[in-house]
Amino acid sequence: MSATRKNIIIATVTVWASFFLAGCEVASNLATERESEKVVPAEFSLADTEGKIAVVVIQPAWIKTPMDLRVVLTDAFILKLQEKQTKIDKNKNRLIPYEKILKVRQTMPDDKKDSAFDIAGKLAAKYVIVVQIAEFDLVTFAEQDIYNGSMQARTCLYDANGIKLWPNKSDDLENTESKEESCRDTAVGIETEKGTVKTSVERLAMATAHCVVRHFYGCKKPQFKIAEEQKQYDSYTW
Repeated sequence: MSATRKNIIIATVTVWASFFLAGCEVASNLATERESEKVVPAEFSLADTEGKIAVVVIQPAWIKTPMDLRVVLTDAFILKLQEKQTKIDKNKNRLIPYEKILKVRQTMPDDKKDSAFDIAGKLAAKYVIVVQIAEFDLVTFAEQDIYNGSMQARTCLYDANGIKLWPNKSDDLENTESKEESCRDTAVGIETEKGTVKTSVERLAMATAHCVVRHFYGCKKPQFKIAEEQKQYDSYTW
Protein backbone atom coordinates (compact mmCIF):
# COMPACT_ATOMS: atom_id res chain seq x y z
CA MET A 1 0.00 0.00 0.00
CA SER A 2 1.42 3.35 -0.99
CA ALA A 3 2.14 5.98 1.62
CA THR A 4 -0.40 8.34 0.01
CA ARG A 5 -3.22 5.78 0.11
CA LYS A 6 -2.34 4.84 3.66
CA ASN A 7 -2.50 8.48 4.72
CA ILE A 8 -5.92 8.88 3.06
CA ILE A 9 -7.29 5.84 4.94
CA ILE A 10 -5.92 7.10 8.25
CA ALA A 11 -7.42 10.55 7.65
CA THR A 12 -10.81 9.06 6.74
CA VAL A 13 -10.89 6.86 9.85
CA THR A 14 -9.88 9.84 11.99
CA VAL A 15 -12.69 11.98 10.57
CA TRP A 16 -15.32 9.28 11.14
CA ALA A 17 -14.03 8.66 14.66
CA SER A 18 -14.30 12.38 15.38
CA PHE A 19 -17.89 12.45 14.12
CA PHE A 20 -18.73 9.41 16.26
CA LEU A 21 -17.21 10.87 19.44
CA ALA A 22 -18.87 14.23 18.82
CA GLY A 23 -22.21 12.48 18.37
CA CYS A 24 -21.76 10.61 21.62
CA GLU A 25 -20.95 13.86 23.41
CA VAL A 26 -24.03 15.57 21.98
CA ALA A 27 -26.20 12.61 22.96
CA SER A 28 -24.74 12.71 26.46
CA ASN A 29 -25.44 16.44 26.74
CA LEU A 30 -29.00 15.95 25.54
CA ALA A 31 -29.51 13.20 28.10
CA THR A 32 -28.17 15.49 30.83
CA GLU A 33 -30.49 18.29 29.73
CA ARG A 34 -33.45 15.94 29.77
CA GLU A 35 -32.49 14.82 33.28
CA SER A 36 -32.43 18.43 34.50
CA GLU A 37 -35.89 18.99 33.01
CA LYS A 38 -37.47 16.10 34.90
CA VAL A 39 -40.31 17.18 37.16
CA VAL A 40 -41.46 15.78 40.49
CA PRO A 41 -45.26 15.82 40.04
CA ALA A 42 -47.49 17.72 42.45
CA GLU A 43 -49.09 15.67 45.19
CA PHE A 44 -51.90 18.24 45.30
CA SER A 45 -52.15 21.06 42.75
CA LEU A 46 -53.24 24.25 44.48
CA ALA A 47 -53.11 26.08 41.15
CA ASP A 48 -56.11 24.02 40.03
CA THR A 49 -58.27 25.28 42.91
CA GLU A 50 -60.20 28.50 43.49
CA GLY A 51 -60.87 30.50 46.61
CA LYS A 52 -58.87 32.12 49.38
CA ILE A 53 -56.00 30.32 51.10
CA ALA A 54 -55.10 30.84 54.76
CA VAL A 55 -51.80 29.78 56.29
CA VAL A 56 -52.34 29.24 60.02
CA VAL A 57 -49.16 28.70 62.04
CA ILE A 58 -49.49 27.19 65.51
CA GLN A 59 -46.62 27.94 67.86
CA PRO A 60 -46.95 26.21 71.25
CA ALA A 61 -46.24 28.45 74.24
CA TRP A 62 -43.39 26.25 75.40
CA ILE A 63 -41.40 26.86 72.20
CA LYS A 64 -39.44 30.03 72.88
CA THR A 65 -38.16 31.87 69.84
CA PRO A 66 -36.35 35.19 69.26
CA MET A 67 -39.01 36.16 66.71
CA ASP A 68 -42.69 35.35 66.32
CA LEU A 69 -42.59 32.35 63.99
CA ARG A 70 -46.26 32.85 63.12
CA VAL A 71 -45.35 36.00 61.23
CA VAL A 72 -42.15 34.71 59.62
CA LEU A 73 -43.58 31.36 58.52
CA THR A 74 -46.80 32.84 57.17
CA ASP A 75 -44.83 35.34 55.10
CA ALA A 76 -42.49 32.58 53.89
CA PHE A 77 -45.37 30.37 52.76
CA ILE A 78 -47.03 33.27 50.95
CA LEU A 79 -43.79 34.11 49.14
CA LYS A 80 -43.30 30.50 48.06
CA LEU A 81 -46.92 30.20 46.92
CA GLN A 82 -46.53 33.38 44.88
CA GLU A 83 -43.58 32.00 42.94
CA LYS A 84 -44.25 31.45 39.25
CA GLN A 85 -44.26 27.65 39.52
CA THR A 86 -47.51 27.61 41.50
CA LYS A 87 -49.31 30.10 39.21
CA ILE A 88 -51.09 31.44 42.29
CA ASP A 89 -49.29 34.75 41.88
CA LYS A 90 -51.69 35.55 39.02
CA ASN A 91 -54.39 36.07 41.63
CA LYS A 92 -52.54 37.28 44.72
CA ASN A 93 -55.67 38.15 46.67
CA ARG A 94 -56.19 34.41 47.20
CA LEU A 95 -53.46 34.48 49.84
CA ILE A 96 -54.56 35.96 53.16
CA PRO A 97 -51.80 38.11 54.76
CA TYR A 98 -50.77 37.55 58.35
CA GLU A 99 -52.15 40.92 59.47
CA LYS A 100 -55.71 39.75 58.74
CA ILE A 101 -55.17 36.44 60.52
CA LEU A 102 -53.78 38.28 63.55
CA LYS A 103 -56.79 40.61 63.74
CA VAL A 104 -59.17 37.65 63.73
CA ARG A 105 -57.08 35.78 66.30
CA GLN A 106 -57.15 38.78 68.64
CA THR A 107 -60.96 38.82 68.65
CA MET A 108 -61.27 35.15 69.60
CA PRO A 109 -61.38 33.63 73.11
CA ASP A 110 -58.16 32.08 74.41
CA ASP A 111 -59.29 28.52 73.73
CA LYS A 112 -59.97 29.36 70.06
CA LYS A 113 -56.90 31.43 69.20
CA ASP A 114 -55.17 28.39 67.68
CA SER A 115 -58.28 26.96 66.05
CA ALA A 116 -57.25 27.03 62.40
CA PHE A 117 -60.74 26.28 61.09
CA ASP A 118 -62.46 28.95 63.21
CA ILE A 119 -59.90 31.50 62.02
CA ALA A 120 -60.22 30.40 58.39
CA GLY A 121 -64.00 30.47 58.63
CA LYS A 122 -64.04 34.10 59.72
CA LEU A 123 -61.79 34.95 56.77
CA ALA A 124 -63.90 33.01 54.26
CA ALA A 125 -60.91 30.85 53.33
CA LYS A 126 -61.61 27.83 51.11
CA TYR A 127 -58.28 26.18 51.90
CA VAL A 128 -56.25 26.09 55.10
CA ILE A 129 -52.56 25.22 55.39
CA VAL A 130 -51.98 24.34 59.05
CA VAL A 131 -48.35 24.50 60.19
CA GLN A 132 -47.67 23.08 63.65
CA ILE A 133 -44.21 24.00 64.96
CA ALA A 134 -42.72 20.99 66.76
CA GLU A 135 -39.20 22.18 67.60
CA PHE A 136 -37.03 25.24 67.16
CA ASP A 137 -33.44 25.96 68.11
CA LEU A 138 -31.07 28.80 67.33
CA VAL A 139 -27.65 29.30 68.91
CA THR A 140 -24.75 31.65 68.29
CA PHE A 141 -21.03 31.27 68.89
CA ALA A 142 -18.63 33.67 70.57
CA GLU A 143 -18.57 35.46 67.24
CA GLN A 144 -21.97 37.08 67.40
CA ASP A 145 -22.72 36.85 63.69
CA ILE A 146 -22.39 33.05 63.30
CA TYR A 147 -25.48 30.89 63.88
CA ASN A 148 -26.55 27.26 64.03
CA GLY A 149 -30.28 26.56 63.93
CA SER A 150 -33.00 24.04 63.24
CA MET A 151 -36.75 23.92 62.85
CA GLN A 152 -39.20 21.03 62.75
CA ALA A 153 -42.83 21.34 61.75
CA ARG A 154 -45.85 19.26 60.77
CA THR A 155 -48.07 20.53 57.96
CA CYS A 156 -51.45 19.58 56.49
CA LEU A 157 -53.71 21.12 53.86
CA TYR A 158 -57.47 21.13 54.53
CA ASP A 159 -60.54 22.45 52.81
CA ALA A 160 -63.02 24.78 54.51
CA ASN A 161 -64.95 21.80 55.91
CA GLY A 162 -61.90 20.41 57.67
CA ILE A 163 -61.35 17.59 55.19
CA LYS A 164 -57.67 16.83 54.79
CA LEU A 165 -56.52 17.15 51.19
CA TRP A 166 -52.78 16.72 51.68
CA PRO A 167 -50.82 14.67 52.44
CA ASN A 168 -52.99 11.84 51.27
CA LYS A 169 -51.13 8.55 51.11
CA SER A 170 -47.61 7.43 51.91
CA ASP A 171 -45.99 4.32 50.49
CA ASP A 172 -43.51 4.04 53.34
CA LEU A 173 -45.96 3.63 56.22
CA GLU A 174 -45.42 0.45 58.20
CA ASN A 175 -49.13 -0.05 58.75
CA THR A 176 -50.20 -1.68 55.52
CA GLU A 177 -53.88 -1.61 56.50
CA SER A 178 -53.97 2.18 56.47
CA LYS A 179 -51.88 4.11 53.99
CA GLU A 180 -53.14 7.51 55.11
CA GLU A 181 -50.45 9.92 56.28
CA SER A 182 -51.49 12.25 59.08
CA CYS A 183 -49.35 15.32 58.33
CA ARG A 184 -46.06 15.91 56.55
CA ASP A 185 -43.03 16.29 58.80
CA THR A 186 -40.32 18.71 57.76
CA ALA A 187 -36.93 19.27 59.38
CA VAL A 188 -34.51 21.95 58.25
CA GLY A 189 -31.26 23.30 59.64
CA ILE A 190 -28.39 25.71 59.12
CA GLU A 191 -24.78 25.45 60.31
CA THR A 192 -22.22 28.20 60.77
CA GLU A 193 -24.55 30.65 59.08
CA LYS A 194 -23.15 34.18 58.96
CA GLY A 195 -25.80 36.80 59.50
CA THR A 196 -28.23 37.97 62.17
CA VAL A 197 -31.03 36.44 64.21
CA LYS A 198 -33.52 37.80 61.69
CA THR A 199 -31.78 36.44 58.59
CA SER A 200 -31.20 33.05 60.24
CA VAL A 201 -34.83 32.66 61.31
CA GLU A 202 -36.04 33.79 57.90
CA ARG A 203 -33.80 31.25 56.15
CA LEU A 204 -35.20 28.43 58.32
CA ALA A 205 -38.74 29.62 57.60
CA MET A 206 -38.17 29.82 53.84
CA ALA A 207 -36.63 26.34 53.83
CA THR A 208 -39.61 24.95 55.75
CA ALA A 209 -42.04 26.60 53.35
CA HIS A 210 -40.17 25.24 50.34
CA CYS A 211 -40.27 21.68 51.72
CA VAL A 212 -44.07 21.92 51.82
CA VAL A 213 -44.99 24.11 48.85
CA ARG A 214 -42.89 22.01 46.44
CA HIS A 215 -45.59 19.34 46.74
CA PHE A 216 -48.26 21.73 45.43
CA TYR A 217 -46.85 22.12 41.91
CA GLY A 218 -44.69 20.23 39.43
CA CYS A 219 -41.25 21.01 40.84
CA LYS A 220 -38.18 20.46 38.67
CA LYS A 221 -36.07 17.70 40.17
CA PRO A 222 -32.86 19.76 40.64
CA GLN A 223 -34.81 22.31 42.72
CA PHE A 224 -36.80 19.77 44.72
CA LYS A 225 -34.30 19.05 47.49
CA ILE A 226 -32.46 21.91 49.21
CA ALA A 227 -29.29 22.09 51.30
CA GLU A 228 -31.15 23.05 54.50
CA GLU A 229 -33.31 19.94 54.44
CA GLN A 230 -32.44 17.50 57.21
CA LYS A 231 -34.99 14.74 56.67
CA GLN A 232 -34.25 12.23 53.93
CA TYR A 233 -37.35 12.00 51.79
CA ASP A 234 -38.42 8.58 50.65
CA SER A 235 -38.14 7.37 47.10
CA TYR A 236 -41.86 7.77 46.38
CA THR A 237 -41.45 11.54 46.25
CA TRP A 238 -38.75 11.41 43.58
